[in-house]
Amino acid sequence: MDKPQDKDRMHLSRAQRERRFLYRQLADIIAKQIEEGHYQAGERLPSMDTIAAKYAVNKVTVRRAFNELANRGLIYSVPAQGTYVAERRSRAARPRGEGQLLTIGLISHVMVPGNTGLYHMEIIEGIRAELSRVNGSLVILPVRYVEPQIKILNMVLQSNLDGAIYLGGFDPTALTTMIEQGPPAALLDYQLRSVPVDTVVLDNRAGGYQAMEHLISLGHRTFAVVTGETDLPVSQERLSGVYEALDHFDIPHSQMTVIPGDFQREGGYEAMRKVLKMAEPPTAVFFMNDEMAAGGIQAVYTESSLKVPDNISIVGFDDTSWATATQPPLTTIRVDKGLMGSIAVQRIAQRISNPSHPPTTTLIPPRLVVRESTAPPRR
Repeated sequence: MDKPQDKDRMHLSRAQRERRFLYRQLADIIAKQIEEGHYQAGERLPSMDTIAAKYAVNKVTVRRAFNELANRGLIYSVPAQGTYVAERRSRAARPRGEGQLLTIGLISHVMVPGNTGLYHMEIIEGIRAELSRVNGSLVILPVRYVEPQIKILNMVLQSNLDGAIYLGGFDPTALTTMIEQGPPAALLDYQLRSVPVDTVVLDNRAGGYQAMEHLISLGHRTFAVVTGETDLPVSQERLSGVYEALDHFDIPHSQMTVIPGDFQREGGYEAMRKVLKMAEPPTAVFFMNDEMAAGGIQAVYTESSLKVPDNISIVGFDDTSWATATQPPLTTIRVDKGLMGSIAVQRIAQRISNPSHPPTTTLIPPRLVVRESTAPPRR
């Protein structure tokens, strides 16, 4: 098909420049060319230099126009290669015959090397188990944070899925585009309140409350809390539950020290080192996952003469295999991770069979599991 000729050049009068931004005019022109088939799905667009010269604008204007088109889901860029036209398909599920295998895609940043922990592996096992029960198959699409989000959408569309489960966090704007343009979707372990979509999440606030309530009930009155990355919703929600427990029992917030962590064992170790260096260390520490708690217990025995729980109580979160591998075994907040994965598959299947059904949010309740790492304070 012939490419647009010079007659399509953009000539802007002063009045036109005042009415609309240049980059939006350029974006509309390219969008129309894509819609009319001048550029096909998967085809590389001309370079920014070429487009800037063709339409008599600068590269900044072209770059902003490309960003606008990417936000609309029309194009994506591949570093060092160029900018490509995204494949456009309907959000509706593809037709399925009776007894046909249900194909679900699992899209997540946590499945790349170095990111997948025990917590997410148990969620994935729940997904696999439910798909096996309903005659389904799982297509895993691991993606890195550095990849253009619209490229992820194109990958999802090209996989010809019946449905997609998005596990963990994504850029909200990009995730909205993927939900609206991709196959029927469910969010797992992440919430996007601005978009109507089936969601399965843990009640993190309740979990934080239960952890702190347990320590308070044992008689502890000085605490440290080791969070995950502080900008993550999971850290903020669990910390909110901690503060709620302090308020309920009339304990001043000043009695608690918050230490940023990273959900990694080494981060827990370093956080406990900071606790042990305090002039008056707290009698109890709540780690926001078991892996950090395991590192914290190791630090107590490596860096001090204290003992767990004789001198310091430790609580974790998730109830992964870390919790029973520590010495002493870890008091923690149990999360039914397999159930989370199972429900996500159920929501996708329901959405495929009844697209008009209102989206639901399923809140998975956590539960305190008391083991040997907590006891009343003795100092």
